[in-house]
Amino acid sequence: MRLAGKAALVVGGSGGIGSVTCRELAKEGAKVAVHYGRSKATALAVVDEIKRMGGEALALSADITKKKDAERVVADAMRAFGRLDALIVYAGHPFVVEEWYAPYEALSEEAFRKPLEVDLMGAIFVTQAAVPHFKRAQGGKIVLVGSTPPITGDSAGFTYLVAKAGVLALTRGLAQYLGPYGVHVNAIALGTIATAPMDTLPPDERKKLVEETALRRVGTAEEIARKAVFLCTPDSDYLTGQTLVVDGGYAMR
Repeated sequence: MRLAGKAALVVGGSGGIGSVTCRELAKEGAKVAVHYGRSKATALAVVDEIKRMGGEALALSADITKKKDAERVVADAMRAFGRLDALIVYAGHPFVVEEWYAPYEALSEEAFRKPLEVDLMGAIFVTQAAVPHFKRAQGGKIVLVGSTPPITGDSAGFTYLVAKAGVLALTRGLAQYLGPYGVHVNAIALGTIATAPMDTLPPDERKKLVEETALRRVGTAEEIARKAVFLCTPDSDYLTGQTLVVDGGYAMR
């Protein structure tokens, strides 16, 4: 129960990895605000499960690409729990396989804007709303979610790569800015994880991605969730401005 008495907001908490993270936070004793954009039923199911575990949780809806909505979801979490000790931002633009493999020069303006609006601007708006609370508390943990390709480079997925590169830069900037207030800011760079987008890839592409990892397998949502929870606990104290690469050794290829 490393987070007993603490409160966390998980943005994108209804997603595959986000929902697992919400449950893992609850297991550690945290009160959890489960944010969702579209998947209300999933968010409510996560809340019900946490309550059955004896924990405290609520579901909150918001379009985080809108600054007012982002401010409201943070305010609602604060109003419900009276505090905010951890913020994890998973929310991202849905994976579109056609855009992932499209030639760079053929990608539309909208294809670039959508990931930037959700992944990067959404993270900016939510953290802007949460920062005053962390400053007043003189502490807290922020976890942003990036990806491995912005670090290694790639010849596909440009729209995603650019947006997530911004998230990693935001992580380092916020870590410097909030360090004097005792706030830790870190990122997780995801490799190939067994979530719904993986099922949309052609079999030969899935096989290629697996073979490019040192461990020769995809990661699980549970493995990512536990890393995110670790970054919210006292076990990660004195760790800030870092990108924890969880990719099964993909970056070493």
